[in-house]
Amino acid sequence: MYLGPTKIGPTNEKSGRTIKHRIAVLCFVALMFQVAMRAQQFAVGNNLVYSATMTPNLSLETRLDSSWTLGIAGGFRPWPTDDTAQRKYRHFSVDLYGRKWTEGTPWRGWYYGYDALWVHYNLSNLKMRYFGMFGDARHHRIQGNVIGVGSFGGYAWDLGSGFGIDVQGGADLAWTHYRMYDCVHCGSPVARKNRVYLLPKVAVDVSWRF
Repeated sequence: MYLGPTKIGPTNEKSGRTIKHRIAVLCFVALMFQVAMRAQQFAVGNNLVYSATMTPNLSLETRLDSSWTLGIAGGFRPWPTDDTAQRKYRHFSVDLYGRKWTEGTPWRGWYYGYDALWVHYNLSNLKMRYFGMFGDARHHRIQGNVIGVGSFGGYAWDLGSGFGIDVQGGADLAWTHYRMYDCVHCGSPVARKNRVYLLPKVAVDVSWRF
């Protein structure tokens, strides 16, 4: 028996609109996810000034939002590995920092920031004084820690292809506690000292974003 052409009722039309709506929402969410993924950038860098002291160093920085980044930098100079060596400049450093980018784009233009620094060192027979901090290392071996906080500012250039370079300057208010020894390897400390310094900070960083 012939019943005539089949008609699409209101229920089917509503179901079709619902499917199209869901597809549009999924496409929008996928687009926003891709944009968010592109915004989740990282950067690795090397401080050329720090490297000039024969200290291997590396920094890792992540983008928090459109104008703030958070990073951590570390340096490690283990040599001379011979404990009986007369001259020592061993140290390990960790620097946690945040940067505010004034142009609203990380790793480009002017910025300022704040940092917290920790350094463990083992020094002896050094002629450098570094603003009076390590004067006792000229004729003794000193071993101790530095803890400091400070601020800095600088400018960054985008070189293209993910590479960049920036320069910065600042200062840390630092406190150090160390033990002083007569010998370069063994023996009991002959003195324990605490000092506070205002340490200048200079860096030239080469970085790569990914």
